[in-house]
Amino acid sequence: MIKLSSLQDKLSKYKSKKINDKFIFWDNYSDIQDDMIEVNQIILNHIKHINGVMGDALSDTFSTPGKMLRPAFVMLFSEFNEPTIKKRQQLLNLAASVEMLHNATLIHDDIIDESDMRHGQPSIQAKYGKHIAVYAGDYLFAVSLNILSHNAKDLSSVKRDSKTMEEILLGETQQYDSAYDINISIKQYLEHIKGKTGVLFGLACLLGSYESGSNLTSALKAKKFGEVLGQAFQIRDDILDYSTNAKDFKKPVLLDVKDGVYSAPLIYALQKDQNNQLHNLVKYENNLTKEQLEQIDQLVKEYGGVASATKLADEYTNKAIKYLRKNWPAGSTRDQIEELTHQLLDRKY
Repeated sequence: MIKLSSLQDKLSKYKSKKINDKFIFWDNYSDIQDDMIEVNQIILNHIKHINGVMGDALSDTFSTPGKMLRPAFVMLFSEFNEPTIKKRQQLLNLAASVEMLHNATLIHDDIIDESDMRHGQPSIQAKYGKHIAVYAGDYLFAVSLNILSHNAKDLSSVKRDSKTMEEILLGETQQYDSAYDINISIKQYLEHIKGKTGVLFGLACLLGSYESGSNLTSALKAKKFGEVLGQAFQIRDDILDYSTNAKDFKKPVLLDVKDGVYSAPLIYALQKDQNNQLHNLVKYENNLTKEQLEQIDQLVKEYGGVASATKLADEYTNKAIKYLRKNWPAGSTRDQIEELTHQLLDRKY
């Protein structure tokens, strides 16, 4: 006869494994994995009271969480100050607010891009319609700000969160202002991805630093690190469009090309397109066929676009690590951030 306590232990381990499977990215970082599980639970607690279709949509969103990088960097930068148990709980709440803000932007992105997939699952706009998706994104914006206001030590963090929201929205609109611009420069691209991705990484690092006890000068250095890291991350993300498939990447690949959002690999390839073969293809814009997208994919690789973009990603990663080593003391926390930074560059999804 099986003892009840033994059965309960087995059930507990099974449940723990099922939960951890959703956070597989953090398998080599057990402390961060535990934090991210808790952050996701905080988010679920804030949406569980919502009934109806929007409740279902939000539950779907967080039942298959992404890598949760931004909340992870909130917690990582807080570790430089060794926060108390009480302060750590506030930081976990702040990390949850950052992840909700990030997901709000993703939901709205999917509406604009008419994307069918997110994290390997049907997007909210595809499954529940654009109206529900708009409301879900707006709700997450509101709850994110509410959580922040109740857990930040002063108004400066709230102001910076609002400023970040402004910069993200401006970054997205600037990106679409340059839609189908075959003459877009790498400098313009880097500015776009700073607003699109860098500023939210910057906010995450700043909150972790400032809210755990660092002065504003140190926190702003954390913000700068996060922005550079975010740019490196986005460059790598854009490279994956040309080096992986939709199943592994968990979102449609080369969708941005049809939408006229040209990333580093394509920009570099266009600069080397002496016979205009690539230029003539991208001119089809939103009417590009699957076969033409495959040709673009092949030409971008052939012209060295992926190789040049990889070099750019390396430069920004090294820039971030150099800045990290210069401004934070050696130790396990810095080592972990550095290791994770390299992992983000080497990832395949």
